[in-house]
Amino acid sequence: MTSPAPLRPSRAPLLVRLFTAPLSPEQVERRARQTLRPALQLMVVLVPVALLAWLGYLALNLWSQVPPSLAPRHRAEALCFALARPDPVTGERFQPPMRIEPSAALMRDRFPLETPAAVALREVMHLDESMVIREWHRRAGDFDVACLWLRLPAGSGAGERSTGEARHWLVLSWMEDGDLAVCNFRFAGSGYDLSDQERIWGQRLVNRVLVSDNFRAGVLPAVRLRAARDGTMPVFGPPSAR
Repeated sequence: MTSPAPLRPSRAPLLVRLFTAPLSPEQVERRARQTLRPALQLMVVLVPVALLAWLGYLALNLWSQVPPSLAPRHRAEALCFALARPDPVTGERFQPPMRIEPSAALMRDRFPLETPAAVALREVMHLDESMVIREWHRRAGDFDVACLWLRLPAGSGAGERSTGEARHWLVLSWMEDGDLAVCNFRFAGSGYDLSDQERIWGQRLVNRVLVSDNFRAGVLPAVRLRAARDGTMPVFGPPSAR
């Protein structure tokens, strides 16, 4: 007959052992390190990952708020954005005291090669001579540019209703291989005649735009477009007028 196996002494519960067999400070520190080591190792991995994710979110958010940089579709559009750049000589920006709204267009394959720009412009805009305040021509680089101050009804712009008043438009036009290119600059002032301010700032605008580097055949001005989110052109004038 076999003798029963000796009984193993049961181990006291942890809570009892903590009070009846207190650990030395070194043992407490060693066990604390052992307990915290996995958590610290996890934090060492997760904290950089979380930081990188946060920085990536901020960068993506900032990038999404910046309008895309686009290449100009044609010279007339590029010139409107070139006007918004600082002057390459003085560093000054074009900041007129009145609101000026630019727009640009290119009418393709509508005219014979020898058609003067002023004639093509009159046909496209249905102008009569009572609308023309002043007209002159300038040579810029490889192109002859027709410059006209126009007196147009206030409702001539897109989305406007006719009010019986007139607005003044400074229009620059030229021909490129039978295509009519047009830059329109609509001034905020109204009235029958041009004001002195309109004359002064209109001439400054022409002098800044009609430079040889902007009118090289086959080459567009070196600009990148930062269009507004609604697709509009940059507007010139005091901030309160924009």
